[in-house]
Amino acid sequence: MCGRFAFFLEIEPLVDDLAAVDLSDPALRARWNIAPTAPIYVVTESVEKGEDGERTGEIIRALRTARWGLLPPFAKDAAFSARTFNARRETLAEKPSFRGSLARYRAIIPISGYFEWQKDPLGGKTKQPHFISHPSGAPLYLAGLVSWWKVPGCHQGPAASSDGAWLLSATIITKEASGPLAAIHDRVPVMLTREKVDEYLDPAMDDKVEVQSWLLDDANSLTGEHLEIRPVGSAVGNTRSAGPELIDPVEPLF
Repeated sequence: MCGRFAFFLEIEPLVDDLAAVDLSDPALRARWNIAPTAPIYVVTESVEKGEDGERTGEIIRALRTARWGLLPPFAKDAAFSARTFNARRETLAEKPSFRGSLARYRAIIPISGYFEWQKDPLGGKTKQPHFISHPSGAPLYLAGLVSWWKVPGCHQGPAASSDGAWLLSATIITKEASGPLAAIHDRVPVMLTREKVDEYLDPAMDDKVEVQSWLLDDANSLTGEHLEIRPVGSAVGNTRSAGPELIDPVEPLF
């Protein structure tokens, strides 16, 4: 799974590399302990519409701000997102919360790295947190889904539309772990190479069965062999903890 991550990437190089326009909230930059329901950055690709509502044919790729935890149209309130911050790739086309976004509302979640907790192999209650990232500091591009949710009343948060009527929400897609990451946890986020980002976001792939087959193909995602797995301190378990010291390496507990 992926339930906590860090983002301290430089925005300008990120949007330049992705050939995206920056439509995100400028107040949200470096954060080292991002938890579900918090605002996060997502990259979407869509066909622009004209003033008459008709599609112009121009494809717009944008960095946006979304609430972490997908809100499908049938969600009664924003609290629903606390249950939908991750989505299993194996069941995307079946789950009502996610299948509506699979064909048309895909996104990439760029992160600096994510945290995962390893259970004590001897059965103790203590867990060892790890920070998992690219050793070069390059972004990790996580496959995700987004949904525009019609907000009751007017929403003023960073993930809201300019008129406050809609809220953009997102989920991170996960898969079964393999390689060295499997020793930490049995699930990992679906991580894409820069080249696969373009394939995944392409609006021309608009059949949900095709998209799920693409996600199930391990050739389209990273396995984790070349990532850095760093034991870190327990402070990250507290959502009120913040700061770059959360990713400092420590001696492992086991």
